Amino acid sequence: MEQEVRGITSIKTSQKSKIRSMPRAKGAEHLELFLLEKNKTRLEKEKTNVDKRITQIAEDLKSIDEEVSELKGLVANEKGKEGDAQKFKKLVPKKPIKVMKFEY
Repeated sequence: MEQEVRGITSIKTSQKSKIRSMPRAKGAEHLELFLLEKNKTRLEKEKTNVDKRITQIAEDLKSIDEEVSELKGLVANEKGKEGDAQKFKKLVPKKPIKVMKFEY
């Protein structure tokens, strides 16, 4: 059984619960319709942006998977050609590293 992860979007607000501080005024249906349409277009734009981001992430993951498989193949080929001792030599600097102190 998978648990739903709750976040800030799951918090109930007065708009989501359809709660009003004042009762609806008579004849304000046009205003209500306008606000609902505006919210609908905002959510549709947000959905298209999220869909674009999802496809971009999928493409990035695919390219990373391809690169990982290519590098694994190269590592397997190098492992067969060279000995492990030569491959993993310690990299020690020939001269000590120069250090400068800064005082503020």
